[in-house]
Amino acid sequence: MTKLQMSELHKLSVKDKIKVVQSLWDDIAKDQSVEGIPAEHKKILNERLQKMAAGKATFRSWSEVQDKYSQL
Repeated sequence: MTKLQMSELHKLSVKDKIKVVQSLWDDIAKDQSVEGIPAEHKKILNERLQKMAAGKATFRSWSEVQDKYSQL
């Protein structure tokens, strides 16, 4: 990435920067295999799945999460 491209990214609003990051993360995520997940991440995911199965998990809608972080 060139300095010019980076300077253009820095000019974006926070909302647009988040969209760029989401897009990049989605692109990275689709290329990752389950085998590449670190053991600690697997542990956290398993704990969360157990919490869900026990009915102790709470959830927020995606729109609530987006609203919270788009106002930063």
